[in-house]
Order: sequence, then C-alpha cells, then structure tokens
Amino acid sequence: MFLFLLLYFTQISVYALSEAVSFIAVGDMGTGNANQYAVARAIADVCDRKTCDFAIGLGDNIYPSGVESSRDEVFESKFENPYAKLDFTFYMTLGNHDDSPRFPLNGLDDFKGRFQVDYHYRGDRLSEKWYLPARYYHFAAPVASDNPAIDFFALDSNPIGGGKMHWDLFPWRETYLAEQKAWLGQMLAGSHASWKIAFAHHPYVSNGKHGNAGEYDGVTGSGKDWSLLMEDTLCDQVDVYFSGHDHNLQWLTPVETCGKTGFIVSGAGGKTHPLLVKDRNTVWWQAADTLGFFRIQIEGDQFTGEAYTVDPNTGEWQLAYTQTVTRQ
Repeated sequence: MFLFLLLYFTQISVYALSEAVSFIAVGDMGTGNANQYAVARAIADVCDRKTCDFAIGLGDNIYPSGVESSRDEVFESKFENPYAKLDFTFYMTLGNHDDSPRFPLNGLDDFKGRFQVDYHYRGDRLSEKWYLPARYYHFAAPVASDNPAIDFFALDSNPIGGGKMHWDLFPWRETYLAEQKAWLGQMLAGSHASWKIAFAHHPYVSNGKHGNAGEYDGVTGSGKDWSLLMEDTLCDQVDVYFSGHDHNLQWLTPVETCGKTGFIVSGAGGKTHPLLVKDRNTVWWQAADTLGFFRIQIEGDQFTGEAYTVDPNTGEWQLAYTQTVTRQ
C-alpha cells in the first residue's frame, strides 16, 4: 500500500511548495436550511482552529433549480447569509440543479448557469466570496505567489454529465464539450505547477446513489461523455479530482482507467444520501447519511486530507478521518 501511495502522487516538480495551502471542499450545499447552516458553522469552527485559505464549491449551489437572474435574492439566503462568518473566497462550479429548469433536473438548461456567472461580475461586486468568472476557469495557489505550486481547474460538467433526456433539443452541447475539452488540454499542457487539482460537480467514480460516470443512476451511457472527456484530458494528469452530486463523503483510490488520479466526493454540504453500493469502488474512507466536508492542506510534497462529519440532527461535528500522503 505504501508503494501504491507513492506511485499515486509521483509527479515531476517544477516549483516546490514552500508555504502551506489549505482549503475547504464542499458541495451540494445551497439549501438555505438548517443543514447548510450547521455545516457552515462547522467550517467556521474548524477554520478558527486551523488555516483555511479558500473553499472550492462543488456545485448545486442553489436548490432546487438555480436562480432566475444575477440579482435573485436567493444568493443572499442560500449563499451569502449561511457563510457570512467565513471571510475567504469560494471558488465555485456549477451543478445540475444550478443549470436546470424545475423539471427535469438534468443540467441541460444552459442559461440558468449563466446567471451564476453574472453574479460574479454584478455591479460593484457586492459579493466578496463568490468567485465564478466563467463556466470553467483556472486559478493558482498560493494566490499571491509569483510561482504558484498548485494549479486548480474548475470545470463545468453540465450539460456533458447530465442525463440523456432531450439531448436532441440541445445540439450546442457537442460544441461545448469540444471547446471545454480543448481548453482543458491546453491548460494542462501549459501547467508547470507541482500539484494539479481539478473539480466539477459530477463524479468519475462514486459509491453513492448516482454512481460512476457512464452508468449514472444505473442507466448505461448516462454520463459517458463526461467520463470520456476526463479520460482523454484529465486522467493521469491531475493529482486529485474533487466532485459532489452524491450527498455523502468519499475518498476513493485511483482506478486503472484514470491512472494516478485520485478522487474525493464531498457532496454533503446541505443534504445527505446513503451509499448505494459501498463496494462499487475501492475507498480509503467513506461516510453516508451525514453532513460534512473536507479540509485539504498541501505543503511541499505532502497532501493532507481531513474529513469532517456534521450530525444532521444536533449540528455537532467531528474530525472523522485524516490521512497524509507524501509524494516522493
């Protein structure tokens, strides 16, 4: 296992990470209810005790079906207010609930997601937390560094990872897939960072309700285009891929079809799901029917993951699992 972990994180380093970068990974949070507030309080408590430089938001930012404009008041009730005590940036990505009409919630209604991008730019930037300059984008950390050692690739798995329904009504999706795939390939080819991390809403592998890409919800072919995009561009090129969509917490091991890339599912920021098939994929750790999030710290060649669970009834939180992997 130790040798496997070394191989998992082996990558040529161009810049050594001389200072630690720490961030929260949380998805499927935008309920505006007690669950979201409980997780927000837990994040605030953890970040009072430990450093948190920023958060990555893994989609389904606004339930049940996104927003109706860039000035929709639900940005306040389902994002700004729950996270009011957190003073760092949330680097967001879109989920199927953000990019859909009320029914079906398959992520195919393109214009809904654009409202959330527009919220990034609205007026005099009333939101200092919400960062979503485009449907897919890149940023680097440490943010103020001239030679950042971590490249982050925020991707849009909608409509590519959405359900198979009504694809004939959305002919633009093929062009969108090709454009994002080309962009990601170019960005990865030009990256000289020691660490590369990607995140989007839909998982590549998951033991939860929605399952693996290409077999989402037990439907053969559902999400296949997303799995192909990842296998053609992202797999074996990034160290870790973060996603949500399934409302639980999972740290999954690399799989043969995706090379060294590891997987973290953190979709319990506002809702909970059981683990439908606990042994569908091999994991280092997983938890279901609980709220929660991950805190990640990267320093030099060390990647430390901390999984925090939050009791949906009491709001009490605990550090449920932690692991540090050293890359040689």
